[in-house]
Amino acid sequence: MTRRGDGVLYVGDDWSEKYHDVELMDATGRRLAKARLPEEVAGMARLHAMIGEALGEDAGVAEVAVGIETDRGPWV
Repeated sequence: MTRRGDGVLYVGDDWSEKYHDVELMDATGRRLAKARLPEEVAGMARLHAMIGEALGEDAGVAEVAVGIETDRGPWV
């Protein structure tokens, strides 16, 4: 991830009963990744992998902000 602005990786999660539409953006609003992930452990694992891929070498020092539209379920 190229560090620009505040160096934060933003993750948006549009939650539903069966899947999550997620999008990762850098601090400038540039889309880094987008996917529809299943509501299960495999989906959570893929989200973690996407975040790791987006951060690259910055993974140990980066801040990740997540917005999700629900307050329940294992993803929260």
